[in-house]
Amino acid sequence: MGKRLFSALGLALVAILLMTGAAAAAQGGGTGTLTAQGDGIAGLRGNGSITISGSGTLYVRDAAGDATINVTGKGVKRELRNGWILYAGFDGQAQISGTQITVALSGINIHLQASGTGKFLLRGEGTYETSHGKGVWTDAGKVIAVP
Repeated sequence: MGKRLFSALGLALVAILLMTGAAAAAQGGGTGTLTAQGDGIAGLRGNGSITISGSGTLYVRDAAGDATINVTGKGVKRELRNGWILYAGFDGQAQISGTQITVALSGINIHLQASGTGKFLLRGEGTYETSHGKGVWTDAGKVIAVP
């Protein structure tokens, strides 16, 4: 029961953050590339390719049904009724591409590389880089844009 509640709360947090663009997070949207590393929550929604690695809980959703999802490493895969795939105890790497994908990793040692069109959210402690420059993502957050 406790693990189910934790997973549901984590998924709800990720969904809220990606849908509302919470003020206390680095976020942006557009077309281009993003690289980031840190601890916290890294989430993306849109069209393109994402490679993400780290340790924690990985969430993936393929709204269009056309995604290619390759996950390596440790973790327990759970397919949820609402279309989300949850990897609890994730410690590895995921490569995901598609037209309507949402990917989020809540954890530590996050390394992210993404290209395409969409929105992203980074919350916690870390750094990022786009073609506009470099910056940090923190709990206090700031808005950033991908060209």
